[in-house]
Amino acid sequence: MKMERELEDVIEEIWKKREKKEVPAMGIDPEKLEQLKKMGLIIVSEGGAYLTEKGEEIARSLVRRHRLWEVFFHDVLGMKEFNEMAGSVEHDTAGNIEESLCDFLGHPQQCPDGKPIPRGLCCGRRIRKRAGWGFFHHMGMTRLCDVSKGKKVKVICLRGKIFSKLAGYGIVPGAIVEVIETFPGFVIRIGQSEIALDRESCSDILVQILQDTNGS
Repeated sequence: MKMERELEDVIEEIWKKREKKEVPAMGIDPEKLEQLKKMGLIIVSEGGAYLTEKGEEIARSLVRRHRLWEVFFHDVLGMKEFNEMAGSVEHDTAGNIEESLCDFLGHPQQCPDGKPIPRGLCCGRRIRKRAGWGFFHHMGMTRLCDVSKGKKVKVICLRGKIFSKLAGYGIVPGAIVEVIETFPGFVIRIGQSEIALDRESCSDILVQILQDTNGS
């Protein structure tokens, strides 16, 4: 089921409120609750909003993806903004990527905040991969410095101090940029702006290469 991100956020919020033993519907937009009710994902009563079996499945997957990405951004990349970064990519994480990420991280049981990560079918295998950027190549992800001229990419994450440096230019997780020059330095286009970057900065930006639309 394909849902709007705002509705996915509400489903996830209901799960988290229950986890914290809070009133499930408190502070949530009634219109969004009504939409989810019509979709058969929640039941609304005087005591709040409760997930149906279908809603539970979706919420569980969203929470699992979010917390796995939190572990990645915190433990692998050493980022302080792990929660925000996880929120920017969780909605676009397909099931096979979720499983590969869990394998890669060694099937963690908790996120950096100590909250439990829902288990997946892959967790019974207990496989641990070697950490490194190369792990993400098969998912169409790579460092910006390895992208060829003319390619469009989606920014997945920025590690280290580069995050605060480039955020002002709009280079944040989810941004779409085009590589317009790679030598002698990198030049990228975001919107109507062109920005020059040194190779060291580009090596700290993880991106997903977008499918060509011109057949090249």
